[in-house]
Amino acid sequence: MIPELKEKLLLRLFSSIEYMEEFTAHYVAGLQTAEDAFAIFEKKYSINANLANRYAMEFRQWKERVIPNFSRMKKNALLSLDKAKVGDFDYMDGATGNLRGLSKDMDGIGDNWWLEVDDLIRCKYADNMNKAKLMGNNIYYTLSDFWNPGELLVENITGPIDEQILLKYLQPGEHP
Repeated sequence: MIPELKEKLLLRLFSSIEYMEEFTAHYVAGLQTAEDAFAIFEKKYSINANLANRYAMEFRQWKERVIPNFSRMKKNALLSLDKAKVGDFDYMDGATGNLRGLSKDMDGIGDNWWLEVDDLIRCKYADNMNKAKLMGNNIYYTLSDFWNPGELLVENITGPIDEQILLKYLQPGEHP
């Protein structure tokens, strides 16, 4: 596929409702997994004095700031998808922007308590959030028209995209 066409198709993919649905599914699943993991930790924390002493500051920060924020972010992501489905992409642009700023928002907030949670849960969280971050960046850059020429073709930036999927976004008269 010629690079110019591939770039056009990638832009169509990244601005498609299907791609936004997949992004939202990973984003919400990641946030929900974090909430579930924290609930598991909270039970352990309440009955184990050693954990309570070791993670007191983190526990308070996550309980008071992070978990309520994650809950709002889930609601916002779902609202953003609903708005995108009716042609209003401003909310999705905002939701993906919020995800981009998440690591900055988490500066100074510990996450060592995750070590007390089952590895499978940690992996589920990381997998979903990594996919959401990658897809969110693709959506954000597309909706905000921030791509530099040729940047869409760099898989280290966009992630690998199967060209067979891109064929779905061909318009009449276009050929791979």
